[in-house]
Amino acid sequence: MNILPAFLIVMVVLFVGLIALKISPGVMLFISAILMGILTKMPIGETLTLTKTGFGNMMSSIGLLIIFGGIFGSMLGDSGGMEELAKGFLRKFGTKYDMLALNLTGFIISIPVYFGAAYITLSPLVTSLENVTKKNTSAYVASLFTGLLLTHCIVAPTPGPLAVGGQLGANIGWLIVYGVIVALIASLLFGWKYADVMDHRINKKKIKEGASKSDLEVEVLPKEVIAADPTKPSAGLTIALIAFPILLIVFNSIFSLVLPEGNAVRRFFGFVGDNNVALFIAMIVTGIVLRKYLVPKHGDSLWKYIDIVSDRVGNILMVIGTGGSFAAVLQGSGVGDALVELMTGFNLPVLLLAFLLAMIIRAAVGSATVAMLTTVAIVGQAAVSLGYSPIIVGLAICAGTVGLTLPTDAAFWLPARYNDLTVKEAVYASTIPTTLASLMAFVVVLILNTFVHVLPGMF
Repeated sequence: MNILPAFLIVMVVLFVGLIALKISPGVMLFISAILMGILTKMPIGETLTLTKTGFGNMMSSIGLLIIFGGIFGSMLGDSGGMEELAKGFLRKFGTKYDMLALNLTGFIISIPVYFGAAYITLSPLVTSLENVTKKNTSAYVASLFTGLLLTHCIVAPTPGPLAVGGQLGANIGWLIVYGVIVALIASLLFGWKYADVMDHRINKKKIKEGASKSDLEVEVLPKEVIAADPTKPSAGLTIALIAFPILLIVFNSIFSLVLPEGNAVRRFFGFVGDNNVALFIAMIVTGIVLRKYLVPKHGDSLWKYIDIVSDRVGNILMVIGTGGSFAAVLQGSGVGDALVELMTGFNLPVLLLAFLLAMIIRAAVGSATVAMLTTVAIVGQAAVSLGYSPIIVGLAICAGTVGLTLPTDAAFWLPARYNDLTVKEAVYASTIPTTLASLMAFVVVLILNTFVHVLPGMF
């Protein structure tokens, strides 16, 4: 069978398995890898070798990062540090900029902490704020949700961007730097400002329906709502712990460019700023610093706690690893080159293809990580071989997975479950702002691509 018809069949099977049959993503990705090999008449031995090689390469590049990063993020969440960070931002910015505070809270927290866990942890704060400020829950959700999703999908060391960067051979430090730039612009425009406009429009509608303007506004947040909890880590400590591994990784990337080989500072940060070592150090330091908040509440000892959290990481490792298997078989079949050749006939730019493909797959299967892994397997290496920066290609793919948050995605239902939004309200609070943010992020990526040969770290 020709490559493209075989690929189409495999993608239909993948989508049906994930959406209709609710089969585990890890299982479906591996099934899809085997099916692709069979339909393209790839020798079974070669198919199995590629699945093992793909899995091994993925684990080799980011397996430890996922383990250490997952434990590190869980420590921040289980200790109560994330909640304190959110309240700290609100104390700093006040009622006038509370949407900005929530947006920045989500933006920062979702870098080390998995999206779903972060949203569930912070959702009670949304309800508390709505009760005292009289602002609208939908607007608060839009601000928080958009900030969380952007960094979850675009900024390493979250698993998806890490996997994309690993597949493309991108420098993770620079991927973080440019990922933050891309995500922050989109987050401020379509998280913070969108939420402010949304709240204003809802209030205008309420006033037309007879509500008093004074009933819809509160000038000052009650201190007890956002007061610091001495039984939890402070906001300053939490943000310092989050920044610690990111700075180590970024410093390593910078010093490797500006300092000569053999320089003592470059060698030092070459070790502590290695992706795996940086997150391992951050995990140990965070565990020691936050031990009194984690033990005995979440485990008999710090090491027992780490064992418990490690069990939670297994599912992520399975999805990422089997995604590597699927990617290896797709690349071995030549589907990436075939698709690029086909799209070239339609004069569709490769970056636009990567962006749209990631968005469509994410909408269909409801998983940003699966969409990233599938898209990078299809067009990633082909795009890099055409001369595109691996960072630009990776960011275009990641930006695509932010948009079209639909009911196929479990993330869509979090506001409905935890903040009592209707489906229509959830569309306005999640689908629309994240899709607009996705488009904005892609525009920023295109701007960066214009200056790709003068920007540091792009190749």
